[in-house]
Amino acid sequence: MPLTMAFGRSCLQWTVIVFNTLSLIIGILSVVACIYELEKFTEGSAEHREKLVQLASVSLLVLSSFVGCLGAINGSVRILCCYVTMLIAMIASHIWKLYRYNETKQMAATEKMLTAAWMSELVKKGAMDPIQETYECCGVSSSLDYVNLNVKIPLTCYRSQSGLRSIYPYGEGCLVALKRAYMNIYRYERLGHSLLIGFEGIGILISLLLICKLLTKSRRYSY
Repeated sequence: MPLTMAFGRSCLQWTVIVFNTLSLIIGILSVVACIYELEKFTEGSAEHREKLVQLASVSLLVLSSFVGCLGAINGSVRILCCYVTMLIAMIASHIWKLYRYNETKQMAATEKMLTAAWMSELVKKGAMDPIQETYECCGVSSSLDYVNLNVKIPLTCYRSQSGLRSIYPYGEGCLVALKRAYMNIYRYERLGHSLLIGFEGIGILISLLLICKLLTKSRRYSY
């Protein structure tokens, strides 16, 4: 018995609907994550442009979820074909992103961003505060960066709890802390793209099964 005959039409339709509901949730969470990460990169930089491409890809995932549900509910072959095309385009964008992954380049971009923040700190105090407070670090290499320049160590270099600050500043420099944090995010993103390729591939498969089922039914009625 052909695989398309093993599932009823209504079963396949509901499978596509449930799949796209899950896609919608994943897409919305991914859009929020991309918008959050965009703020970490300088506008116009290569990393910023890549994040915009990634944002466009996950936005397409959200849009495709509605298209997939619409095609499944109406039993429309044309809409489902459009949906499959969108999934193929997203898989292509994931492959493009994986091809461009370069950890050395990411580390260099992180170092460049921190250097810019440090230079701004030397001109006007406070530029390093968000980084030091978020990643619990101090200076570029350590708190000695401030000491060697005869600059007062900022309060964000000290751990704070219940309104009380520790006596000693953070022992870790922001370069090490930032590289570690960004690299973890970078590797999780790479894994996420790989998983989405498989996830969207499943979406293509069940959509094609439903399309075959709908076409078989229309041929049956044409006789």
